[in-house]
Amino acid sequence: MSDAHGAQVRYPVWRGQQAVAGLWLPADLLNAQQRGERLLRWWAPGCRAWRFDRGPARGDLLRFEAERALHCDDAGGTPLCRIGAHGLYAGPLTAAEREGLAPADVHLVLGGQSLALDLADGEALDPSLAIELDDYALHDTFVCDRALPKLQPDKIAGKAVRELLGDRIAPPSEERQRFLRALGRDRDDGNGDGKPGLLERATGVRDGAAAWLLRRFPGLGVGFGGGGGAGGFGSGFGSGADAADATSSGAAGGIAQRRNTVLPQRWRAALARMAAASGAARLIGLRQGAYLRRLLEQFDHGDTLEALRHALPIDGDDAGSLGQSFGTPGRRDDLSLSAQRNVGASIGAGHDIRELLRQRYRRAFERLDGAGKIDEAVFVLAELLNARQEALDYLVKHGRAAQAAELALGWDMPADAIIRLLMLAGDAERATLVARRDNAFATALALLEGASGHRAHALSLRREWGRALAAQGRWLDAVEAVWPDPDSREQAARWLQTAEAGGAELSARALVRRAALLPDTLQHYAGRVAELTDPDAPAAPREALGQALATIAHAQRNQALARIAARALPALAADRAGGANALERAQLDRIRALAADPWLDADLPAWGVPPTPPALPLWERRAALEASLQADPGLQAPLDLAALGDGRWLAAFGEAGAAMFDAAGRCLKRYAAPAHRLVIGDSGEVALALARRESVWRIARLDLTGHRIEDLGALPLQFFADRFDGVAWAAVAGQRIVAFDAGPAGEGGRPLQVLWSVGDLGGDIVQARFLRHDELFLVAGRGVTTVWHYRTHPSRGLVSREPVEVPAHGWMLLDPHNTVGDVVIAANEDGGMRFSFRFSGRNCAIDLEPPEPVGGECESSLIPLARGFLVVLHGVYRMRAYLIRRGNDEAARCVARIDWPQARLRAREQADRLVLFDDEGRAMSIGVETSQVRSVQLR
Repeated sequence: MSDAHGAQVRYPVWRGQQAVAGLWLPADLLNAQQRGERLLRWWAPGCRAWRFDRGPARGDLLRFEAERALHCDDAGGTPLCRIGAHGLYAGPLTAAEREGLAPADVHLVLGGQSLALDLADGEALDPSLAIELDDYALHDTFVCDRALPKLQPDKIAGKAVRELLGDRIAPPSEERQRFLRALGRDRDDGNGDGKPGLLERATGVRDGAAAWLLRRFPGLGVGFGGGGGAGGFGSGFGSGADAADATSSGAAGGIAQRRNTVLPQRWRAALARMAAASGAARLIGLRQGAYLRRLLEQFDHGDTLEALRHALPIDGDDAGSLGQSFGTPGRRDDLSLSAQRNVGASIGAGHDIRELLRQRYRRAFERLDGAGKIDEAVFVLAELLNARQEALDYLVKHGRAAQAAELALGWDMPADAIIRLLMLAGDAERATLVARRDNAFATALALLEGASGHRAHALSLRREWGRALAAQGRWLDAVEAVWPDPDSREQAARWLQTAEAGGAELSARALVRRAALLPDTLQHYAGRVAELTDPDAPAAPREALGQALATIAHAQRNQALARIAARALPALAADRAGGANALERAQLDRIRALAADPWLDADLPAWGVPPTPPALPLWERRAALEASLQADPGLQAPLDLAALGDGRWLAAFGEAGAAMFDAAGRCLKRYAAPAHRLVIGDSGEVALALARRESVWRIARLDLTGHRIEDLGALPLQFFADRFDGVAWAAVAGQRIVAFDAGPAGEGGRPLQVLWSVGDLGGDIVQARFLRHDELFLVAGRGVTTVWHYRTHPSRGLVSREPVEVPAHGWMLLDPHNTVGDVVIAANEDGGMRFSFRFSGRNCAIDLEPPEPVGGECESSLIPLARGFLVVLHGVYRMRAYLIRRGNDEAARCVARIDWPQARLRAREQADRLVLFDDEGRAMSIGVETSQVRSVQLR
């Protein structure tokens, strides 16, 4: 390398389009990785590269295999061009400037001076080493047309009786199938399936005569009647001479002598069977009556196993029976039990016939139980008698808790019973899934703790309960749940610390819990106590502190709680006098008693708490709430938004992630997880961030207290709820209604595990609506469209399945009570707009004033809400939103009128507030119970 000390170079670089022979990549502007990337970018066979690490010019040199026509501004380095045969030049040096330069391979220009480089001074580079693959593991090629993520199997789906018992129960007979098919057809003539023959008609006459004899002479059927009603056969059961003797003996005051067992006479049994067949024939046809007679004969002759193949299930409890209807929807075609608790084909041919069958089935169960045939016995209980709880108890009695749990799951028994059976069977994983699905830890724990010998099961379930509560963001409840277990108190202390790091109100409540459970540690929180009890500090956290102190039971009182109460009470009383909190006098008195400070009692006057202004629930208002929002937009435009506690907000900004804002709109925390939609936990401490990825949604869980992000995976979702309890989250995926486990993996959760699902709805789900305790789905089937209504509280269950007529525009309002329809917004005669709908069969309407005077009909939009509608009328510069309540009045009622700058307005219903927001960073929250309004512009 040599320096040229000639005159200053006038043009140090090339400009415009040039025939470039190489590039200089200076080290003072580009690091080694960047230089390597640019070498690879321009590399081609025949190129050479060198690196210069010493001297005034340091960097990499690339020489092309041939000159290339490049625009110098796009080269990504200093272009080098040839001038004659004198090497490569970094700029268009004139002949005068080239005079006196030493011969060199490259001439650079630094600081206006020419600098010569010799290739021999550089280190030759091999750019192929940057893409060398020897150190990389080889894998099979990726299939680009990979299928969408599949739903995980439902681990808590139960089994039917036949699936559970297997080959130990003989398959149902074909004749029984024909009988059930006949029951499934409506008929008014009672002729059965086909015209009966001569023999069948003669048999029918005989059976009818037997029925007449029993009605005329009830004593003939003693011991075989069904205890039927008036006029039915067997109505004289228990009314013969023997019964009279027993009555008189008992009246004498002594103990009746044990009587010898009297075997039933065969002719009496035959007479009862004929009468039963006659009763069935009158209802369902001669052939079916004959089938019933043969079935009774098989039981009476002791042919129990063959009788089970022909046996007919009888109605169970009223909740699971459709009554005496032969055309029941969803009947069973075989003897196996459905996985849902619906009604299959059962015989409903009158009380007397059912009672006869019930007696035979009960005696068959007793014989099978006595013979030790547990499988056959439980089949009779579960399938024929529909005594499901008795069948479960019978299995547990014989040490078959696992089988009982499978049946309980298939029958959709109460969650606490299912959890108990699963825990007894040693299946803690599925017991936890059921408890997380139905939030049924407390009742199941009470069952286990109340039974002897199940302490280990109860302890395991208690720990899972704590983890589930922590997953829901209910940190303090989780602490209370596991505190009785000494081995879990270390984990409880960590949850308590998490709550203390949360919002101001949650932190205040956590301080009270710490004082109650860990009083010796309160000395380390003296600063926090002083901050909360300072009268000049915000009143809301102090009110939360006071409410927590007022709930302390007498047995939990200690000196640490007394000190906090004594310091907080004066400030709480001052806040109450000034209307800064809503504590009642009884709560203040409890805090005063907790303080137990005689000096404080002497200083405090006999207070009189001023009356609390009556709360005005939003949907019960008689006078409309008036509110407006400033025209100034925020600095950030959210795609979705929700209100949190402590006046905070959570907003979704698409690929930029999510962010938490304070009451003034200042950003508190950002979450680096793509978020197009938000799903908020009921506690307000957890959320899901959903990002659309072509045909799937990417799901991330946000811990808003500990500020952690967990990627749960991706799912092909069609519809989903915008709220969840922190664990169970409802959605529609793959034409199935599903409840997913959206809890964190670290708190006992199984991310996106299926907790509950329903498929085979008879069509495609084209519309869904998720309310707090109701879920509605519009299913378009072949020739019929139905609305499926599920109730989610206290447990999931189907409420109704109703066919509907879909309007021509293809959208309909899904209402849980099916009472709203014909929603119309149109211009009225006064230049305004009229909103009308039908509610419970009545026409309701209200006239609405547009935000600006308009001629004719103005643009409008409608958002259905749980208790009414949000009707938005659009002007040129502003718009006006009306909250319209559904009710029993003839005229619809407006409960709120809100003026809003022109923008796209959206709404989110939360448990205690209604949130309105637009795409320009403006938001408003209205308290459902208080009508309190707060607004924000996101900065």
